Amino acid sequence: MASSTIIKKILSPVSMLLLVMLICSNHVSSYSSNEEAQALLKWKASLHNHNHSSLLSSWTLDTSNFTNSSTHHGRATSPCKWYGISCNDAGSVVRINLTDWGLEGTLQDFSFSSFPNLAYADISMNNLSSPIPLQISLLSKLKYLDLSINKFSGGIPSEIGLLTNLEVLHLGENQLNGSIPQEIGQLTSLYDLALYTNQLEGSIPTSLGNLSNLVSLYLYGNQLSGSIPPELGNLSKLVEIYSDTNYLTGHIPSTFGNLKRLTVLYLFNNSLSGHIPPEIGNLKSLQELSLFGNNLSGPIPTSLGDLSELTLLHLFINQLSGPIPQELGNLKSLIYLEISQNKLNGSIPTSLCNLTNLETLYLRDNQLSGYIPEEIGKLRKLTDLEMDTNQLYGSLSEGICQSGSLVHFTVSYNYLSGAIPESLKVCKNLTRALFERNQLTGNISKVIGDWPNLEYIDLSYNKFCGELPHNWGRCGRLQRLEIVGNNITGNIPTDLGISTHLTYLDLSSNHLVGEIPKEMGSLTSLLDMILKDNQLSGGIPSELSSLSYLENLDLSSNRLSGSIDRRKTYYIKYTPMCASARVTPSNIVYQRYGYRSTGTRELNTQMCFLDII
Repeated sequence: MASSTIIKKILSPVSMLLLVMLICSNHVSSYSSNEEAQALLKWKASLHNHNHSSLLSSWTLDTSNFTNSSTHHGRATSPCKWYGISCNDAGSVVRINLTDWGLEGTLQDFSFSSFPNLAYADISMNNLSSPIPLQISLLSKLKYLDLSINKFSGGIPSEIGLLTNLEVLHLGENQLNGSIPQEIGQLTSLYDLALYTNQLEGSIPTSLGNLSNLVSLYLYGNQLSGSIPPELGNLSKLVEIYSDTNYLTGHIPSTFGNLKRLTVLYLFNNSLSGHIPPEIGNLKSLQELSLFGNNLSGPIPTSLGDLSELTLLHLFINQLSGPIPQELGNLKSLIYLEISQNKLNGSIPTSLCNLTNLETLYLRDNQLSGYIPEEIGKLRKLTDLEMDTNQLYGSLSEGICQSGSLVHFTVSYNYLSGAIPESLKVCKNLTRALFERNQLTGNISKVIGDWPNLEYIDLSYNKFCGELPHNWGRCGRLQRLEIVGNNITGNIPTDLGISTHLTYLDLSSNHLVGEIPKEMGSLTSLLDMILKDNQLSGGIPSELSSLSYLENLDLSSNRLSGSIDRRKTYYIKYTPMCASARVTPSNIVYQRYGYRSTGTRELNTQMCFLDII
């Protein structure tokens, strides 16, 4: 009995203490929750469109169902059930998610000090503006911060380096300027850093090399300059680097060869120079390598052939030289290979024909020579093949489109000879086929294949002969037809008028005879009709007056007569045209001489501008 009394005496003070602590805890929690609610309401009131946001309608003091002031002061002011707000068990705000709410305003009236437990803040995809407040550094427990796709301006505050628990920092697609603060290098827990599409300038801070947990780095679309810090090669956990579309100079650091987990390396559209480091071949996990639009020189490293996971290799628009490495034929996962607009020489390696997953192969604008490999027909998934503007010779491979998958095919400006292969004529997916400036031969009537999707074909300046085919109905989507400078004879086929999508027609410098078909008046989308330097005769069809979009009509150096009855200014080359068309003075309002600009080239050819009525 005595011992029981002693226990009660001991427990009684302990129980009282616990009760007092519990009451105090509830009071503190209630006070904290109330402060957070008041802070959110104050910020809401500062927003320009707070009365029009249905999502913010839940942000209000709920005074219903309370019986005394303590209830109203506590639970009724808790923001934990407000839309976009989450709390911990103690009722304190730990998460704010307002992404894509259409909010307009600033963060200047947001009381950062009122949210001591906030760990997650996402207000991306809104119309928030003004500088990022320095007080954001008061969110000491913050792990996730996303302010991307807004209109924040000014510099990134250096105080952001005080958020040492931060793991994700997204500030992309704003109007931020100035330099990247060195203090970001203090965020050693950071694994995702996105500063893309701003107006940031200056160099990439070497302190980023301290972010040992970094997995993703997005710096693209800024105005960053200077060299890439070799210290980035210390970030062994890096998986993605997007530093393209800046003004970066200098060499690609060889230390990048240490980034064994890297899957994406985008450095395109900069001013990088020097050689591609052979150490890049150590990146066995690399899937996409895009270095185009720089000033890189030297050979393509043979070590790139070791990147067995690579699906995309973009090296175009550089100053790369030497042969295409045979080792690229080892990249069995490759889908996109684009090495155009360099100074590559030698022949096209037959090993490229082993890339059975390849869909795009761009080799144009180099100094490649030799034959096109016969085995190229093995690339059954190939949709885009561009080899123009090289020094290739020989004939086109007979099986070049045996799978029927080709969509774009260009071999212009080479020394190719022989006929167009039969497999190419039945390539029904073909939309663009450019053969100009070669020595290809054959009867033109047998060249045009069964191409229902064809939009653009250029056969100019070859050695094709015969008469134009009468099967234009099979090319119902044709927009541009160029067959200049061949040995084409016969009449212009009347069914060319079926091609109502045609915008550009050039049949000049051939041996066409007869009249211009009146059916040409059905080509109502036509902008340019060039039939000069043939042997066409007869009158100019009155139906041409219905071509309301026609801007350039060149019928010079023919044997045409008559006039065009329409109110339109035509640009007609002044050879014998003005006389041979026999346009009478009564048809001419005025004549003047000048120059006509076509595309990016200035044609210093004297023109006769006629206003014809």
